[in-house]
Amino acid sequence: MSVVQRGFLYSLGLCCNAWLLWGCTTIAVPVRGQDAVSNLVARCEMEFRQGKTEQALATASDAIRQGPERAQAWNARGFIYASRGHKSEALEDFAQAVRLNRTNAMYQNNLGIAYLESGSNPDLALQAFNEALKLGPQSAHTLKHRGMAYRHLGRFEEALADLTTAAALDSQDATIYANRAVIYALRQQYREAKHDLDLAAGLNNALPEVYQSRGLVEMFLGRFDQAEKDFSHALALGTDDNVLVYNRGIARSILGNSTGAREDYERACREGYLPACGSSRVISRSVGSSL
Repeated sequence: MSVVQRGFLYSLGLCCNAWLLWGCTTIAVPVRGQDAVSNLVARCEMEFRQGKTEQALATASDAIRQGPERAQAWNARGFIYASRGHKSEALEDFAQAVRLNRTNAMYQNNLGIAYLESGSNPDLALQAFNEALKLGPQSAHTLKHRGMAYRHLGRFEEALADLTTAAALDSQDATIYANRAVIYALRQQYREAKHDLDLAAGLNNALPEVYQSRGLVEMFLGRFDQAEKDFSHALALGTDDNVLVYNRGIARSILGNSTGAREDYERACREGYLPACGSSRVISRSVGSSL
């Protein structure tokens, strides 16, 4: 496998994280006449939307203490934990919400996403998404995430079918096309992948994963100048993926930009991507011998 292919396959796994459904409540503010737990969950949502995540977490925990049998309180706290990157805590809370109420499609969906995000068990994620889809009408949101679970399990045909159905249900969600592009690329259908990534970029030009993936596809299509532009755009959007920097170095090296390639390899090496360290030494010797 070539150096381009190694970087490509590694980076594909990073495309577009799962998105949770809103986990607190559809009520924006506490309402007179509601019970205390419902009001606490409503306040939790309001605090979270105001950026007061520590306060929202404390409020959700208070709701659980007052109503440990209330699934909505566990789901609310799981959502906040997930937003803070506390994956194991989020998984535990979503699992408890489902144990308390197995007939709520949103709770099942969030549990599936938590399994996906934790990387612990895509089979269990798939089970949760299947349950969510049994409980409610076809949801583009859930189909997208079930497609991601199928991808993690290597079941590409089923992943492609789910993502295609999701795109038909919601043609404005850029992440559906971005994730379907990953499946196409893994199947070496690079032109189809490029088409989906163009659609995704047109719908949302603020997703670095889209430009990172499109740059990789451009490399496989032999368009290294376009790949370098897409990698640079992804970096300009604020991503700090050292594999992305390394891949731009490859594109720049192929384009004959030895100085830029060396800078990228050295940066990726400093940031901990070890294959870049060897590439940096090789290109440094090459540049030195040409002087």
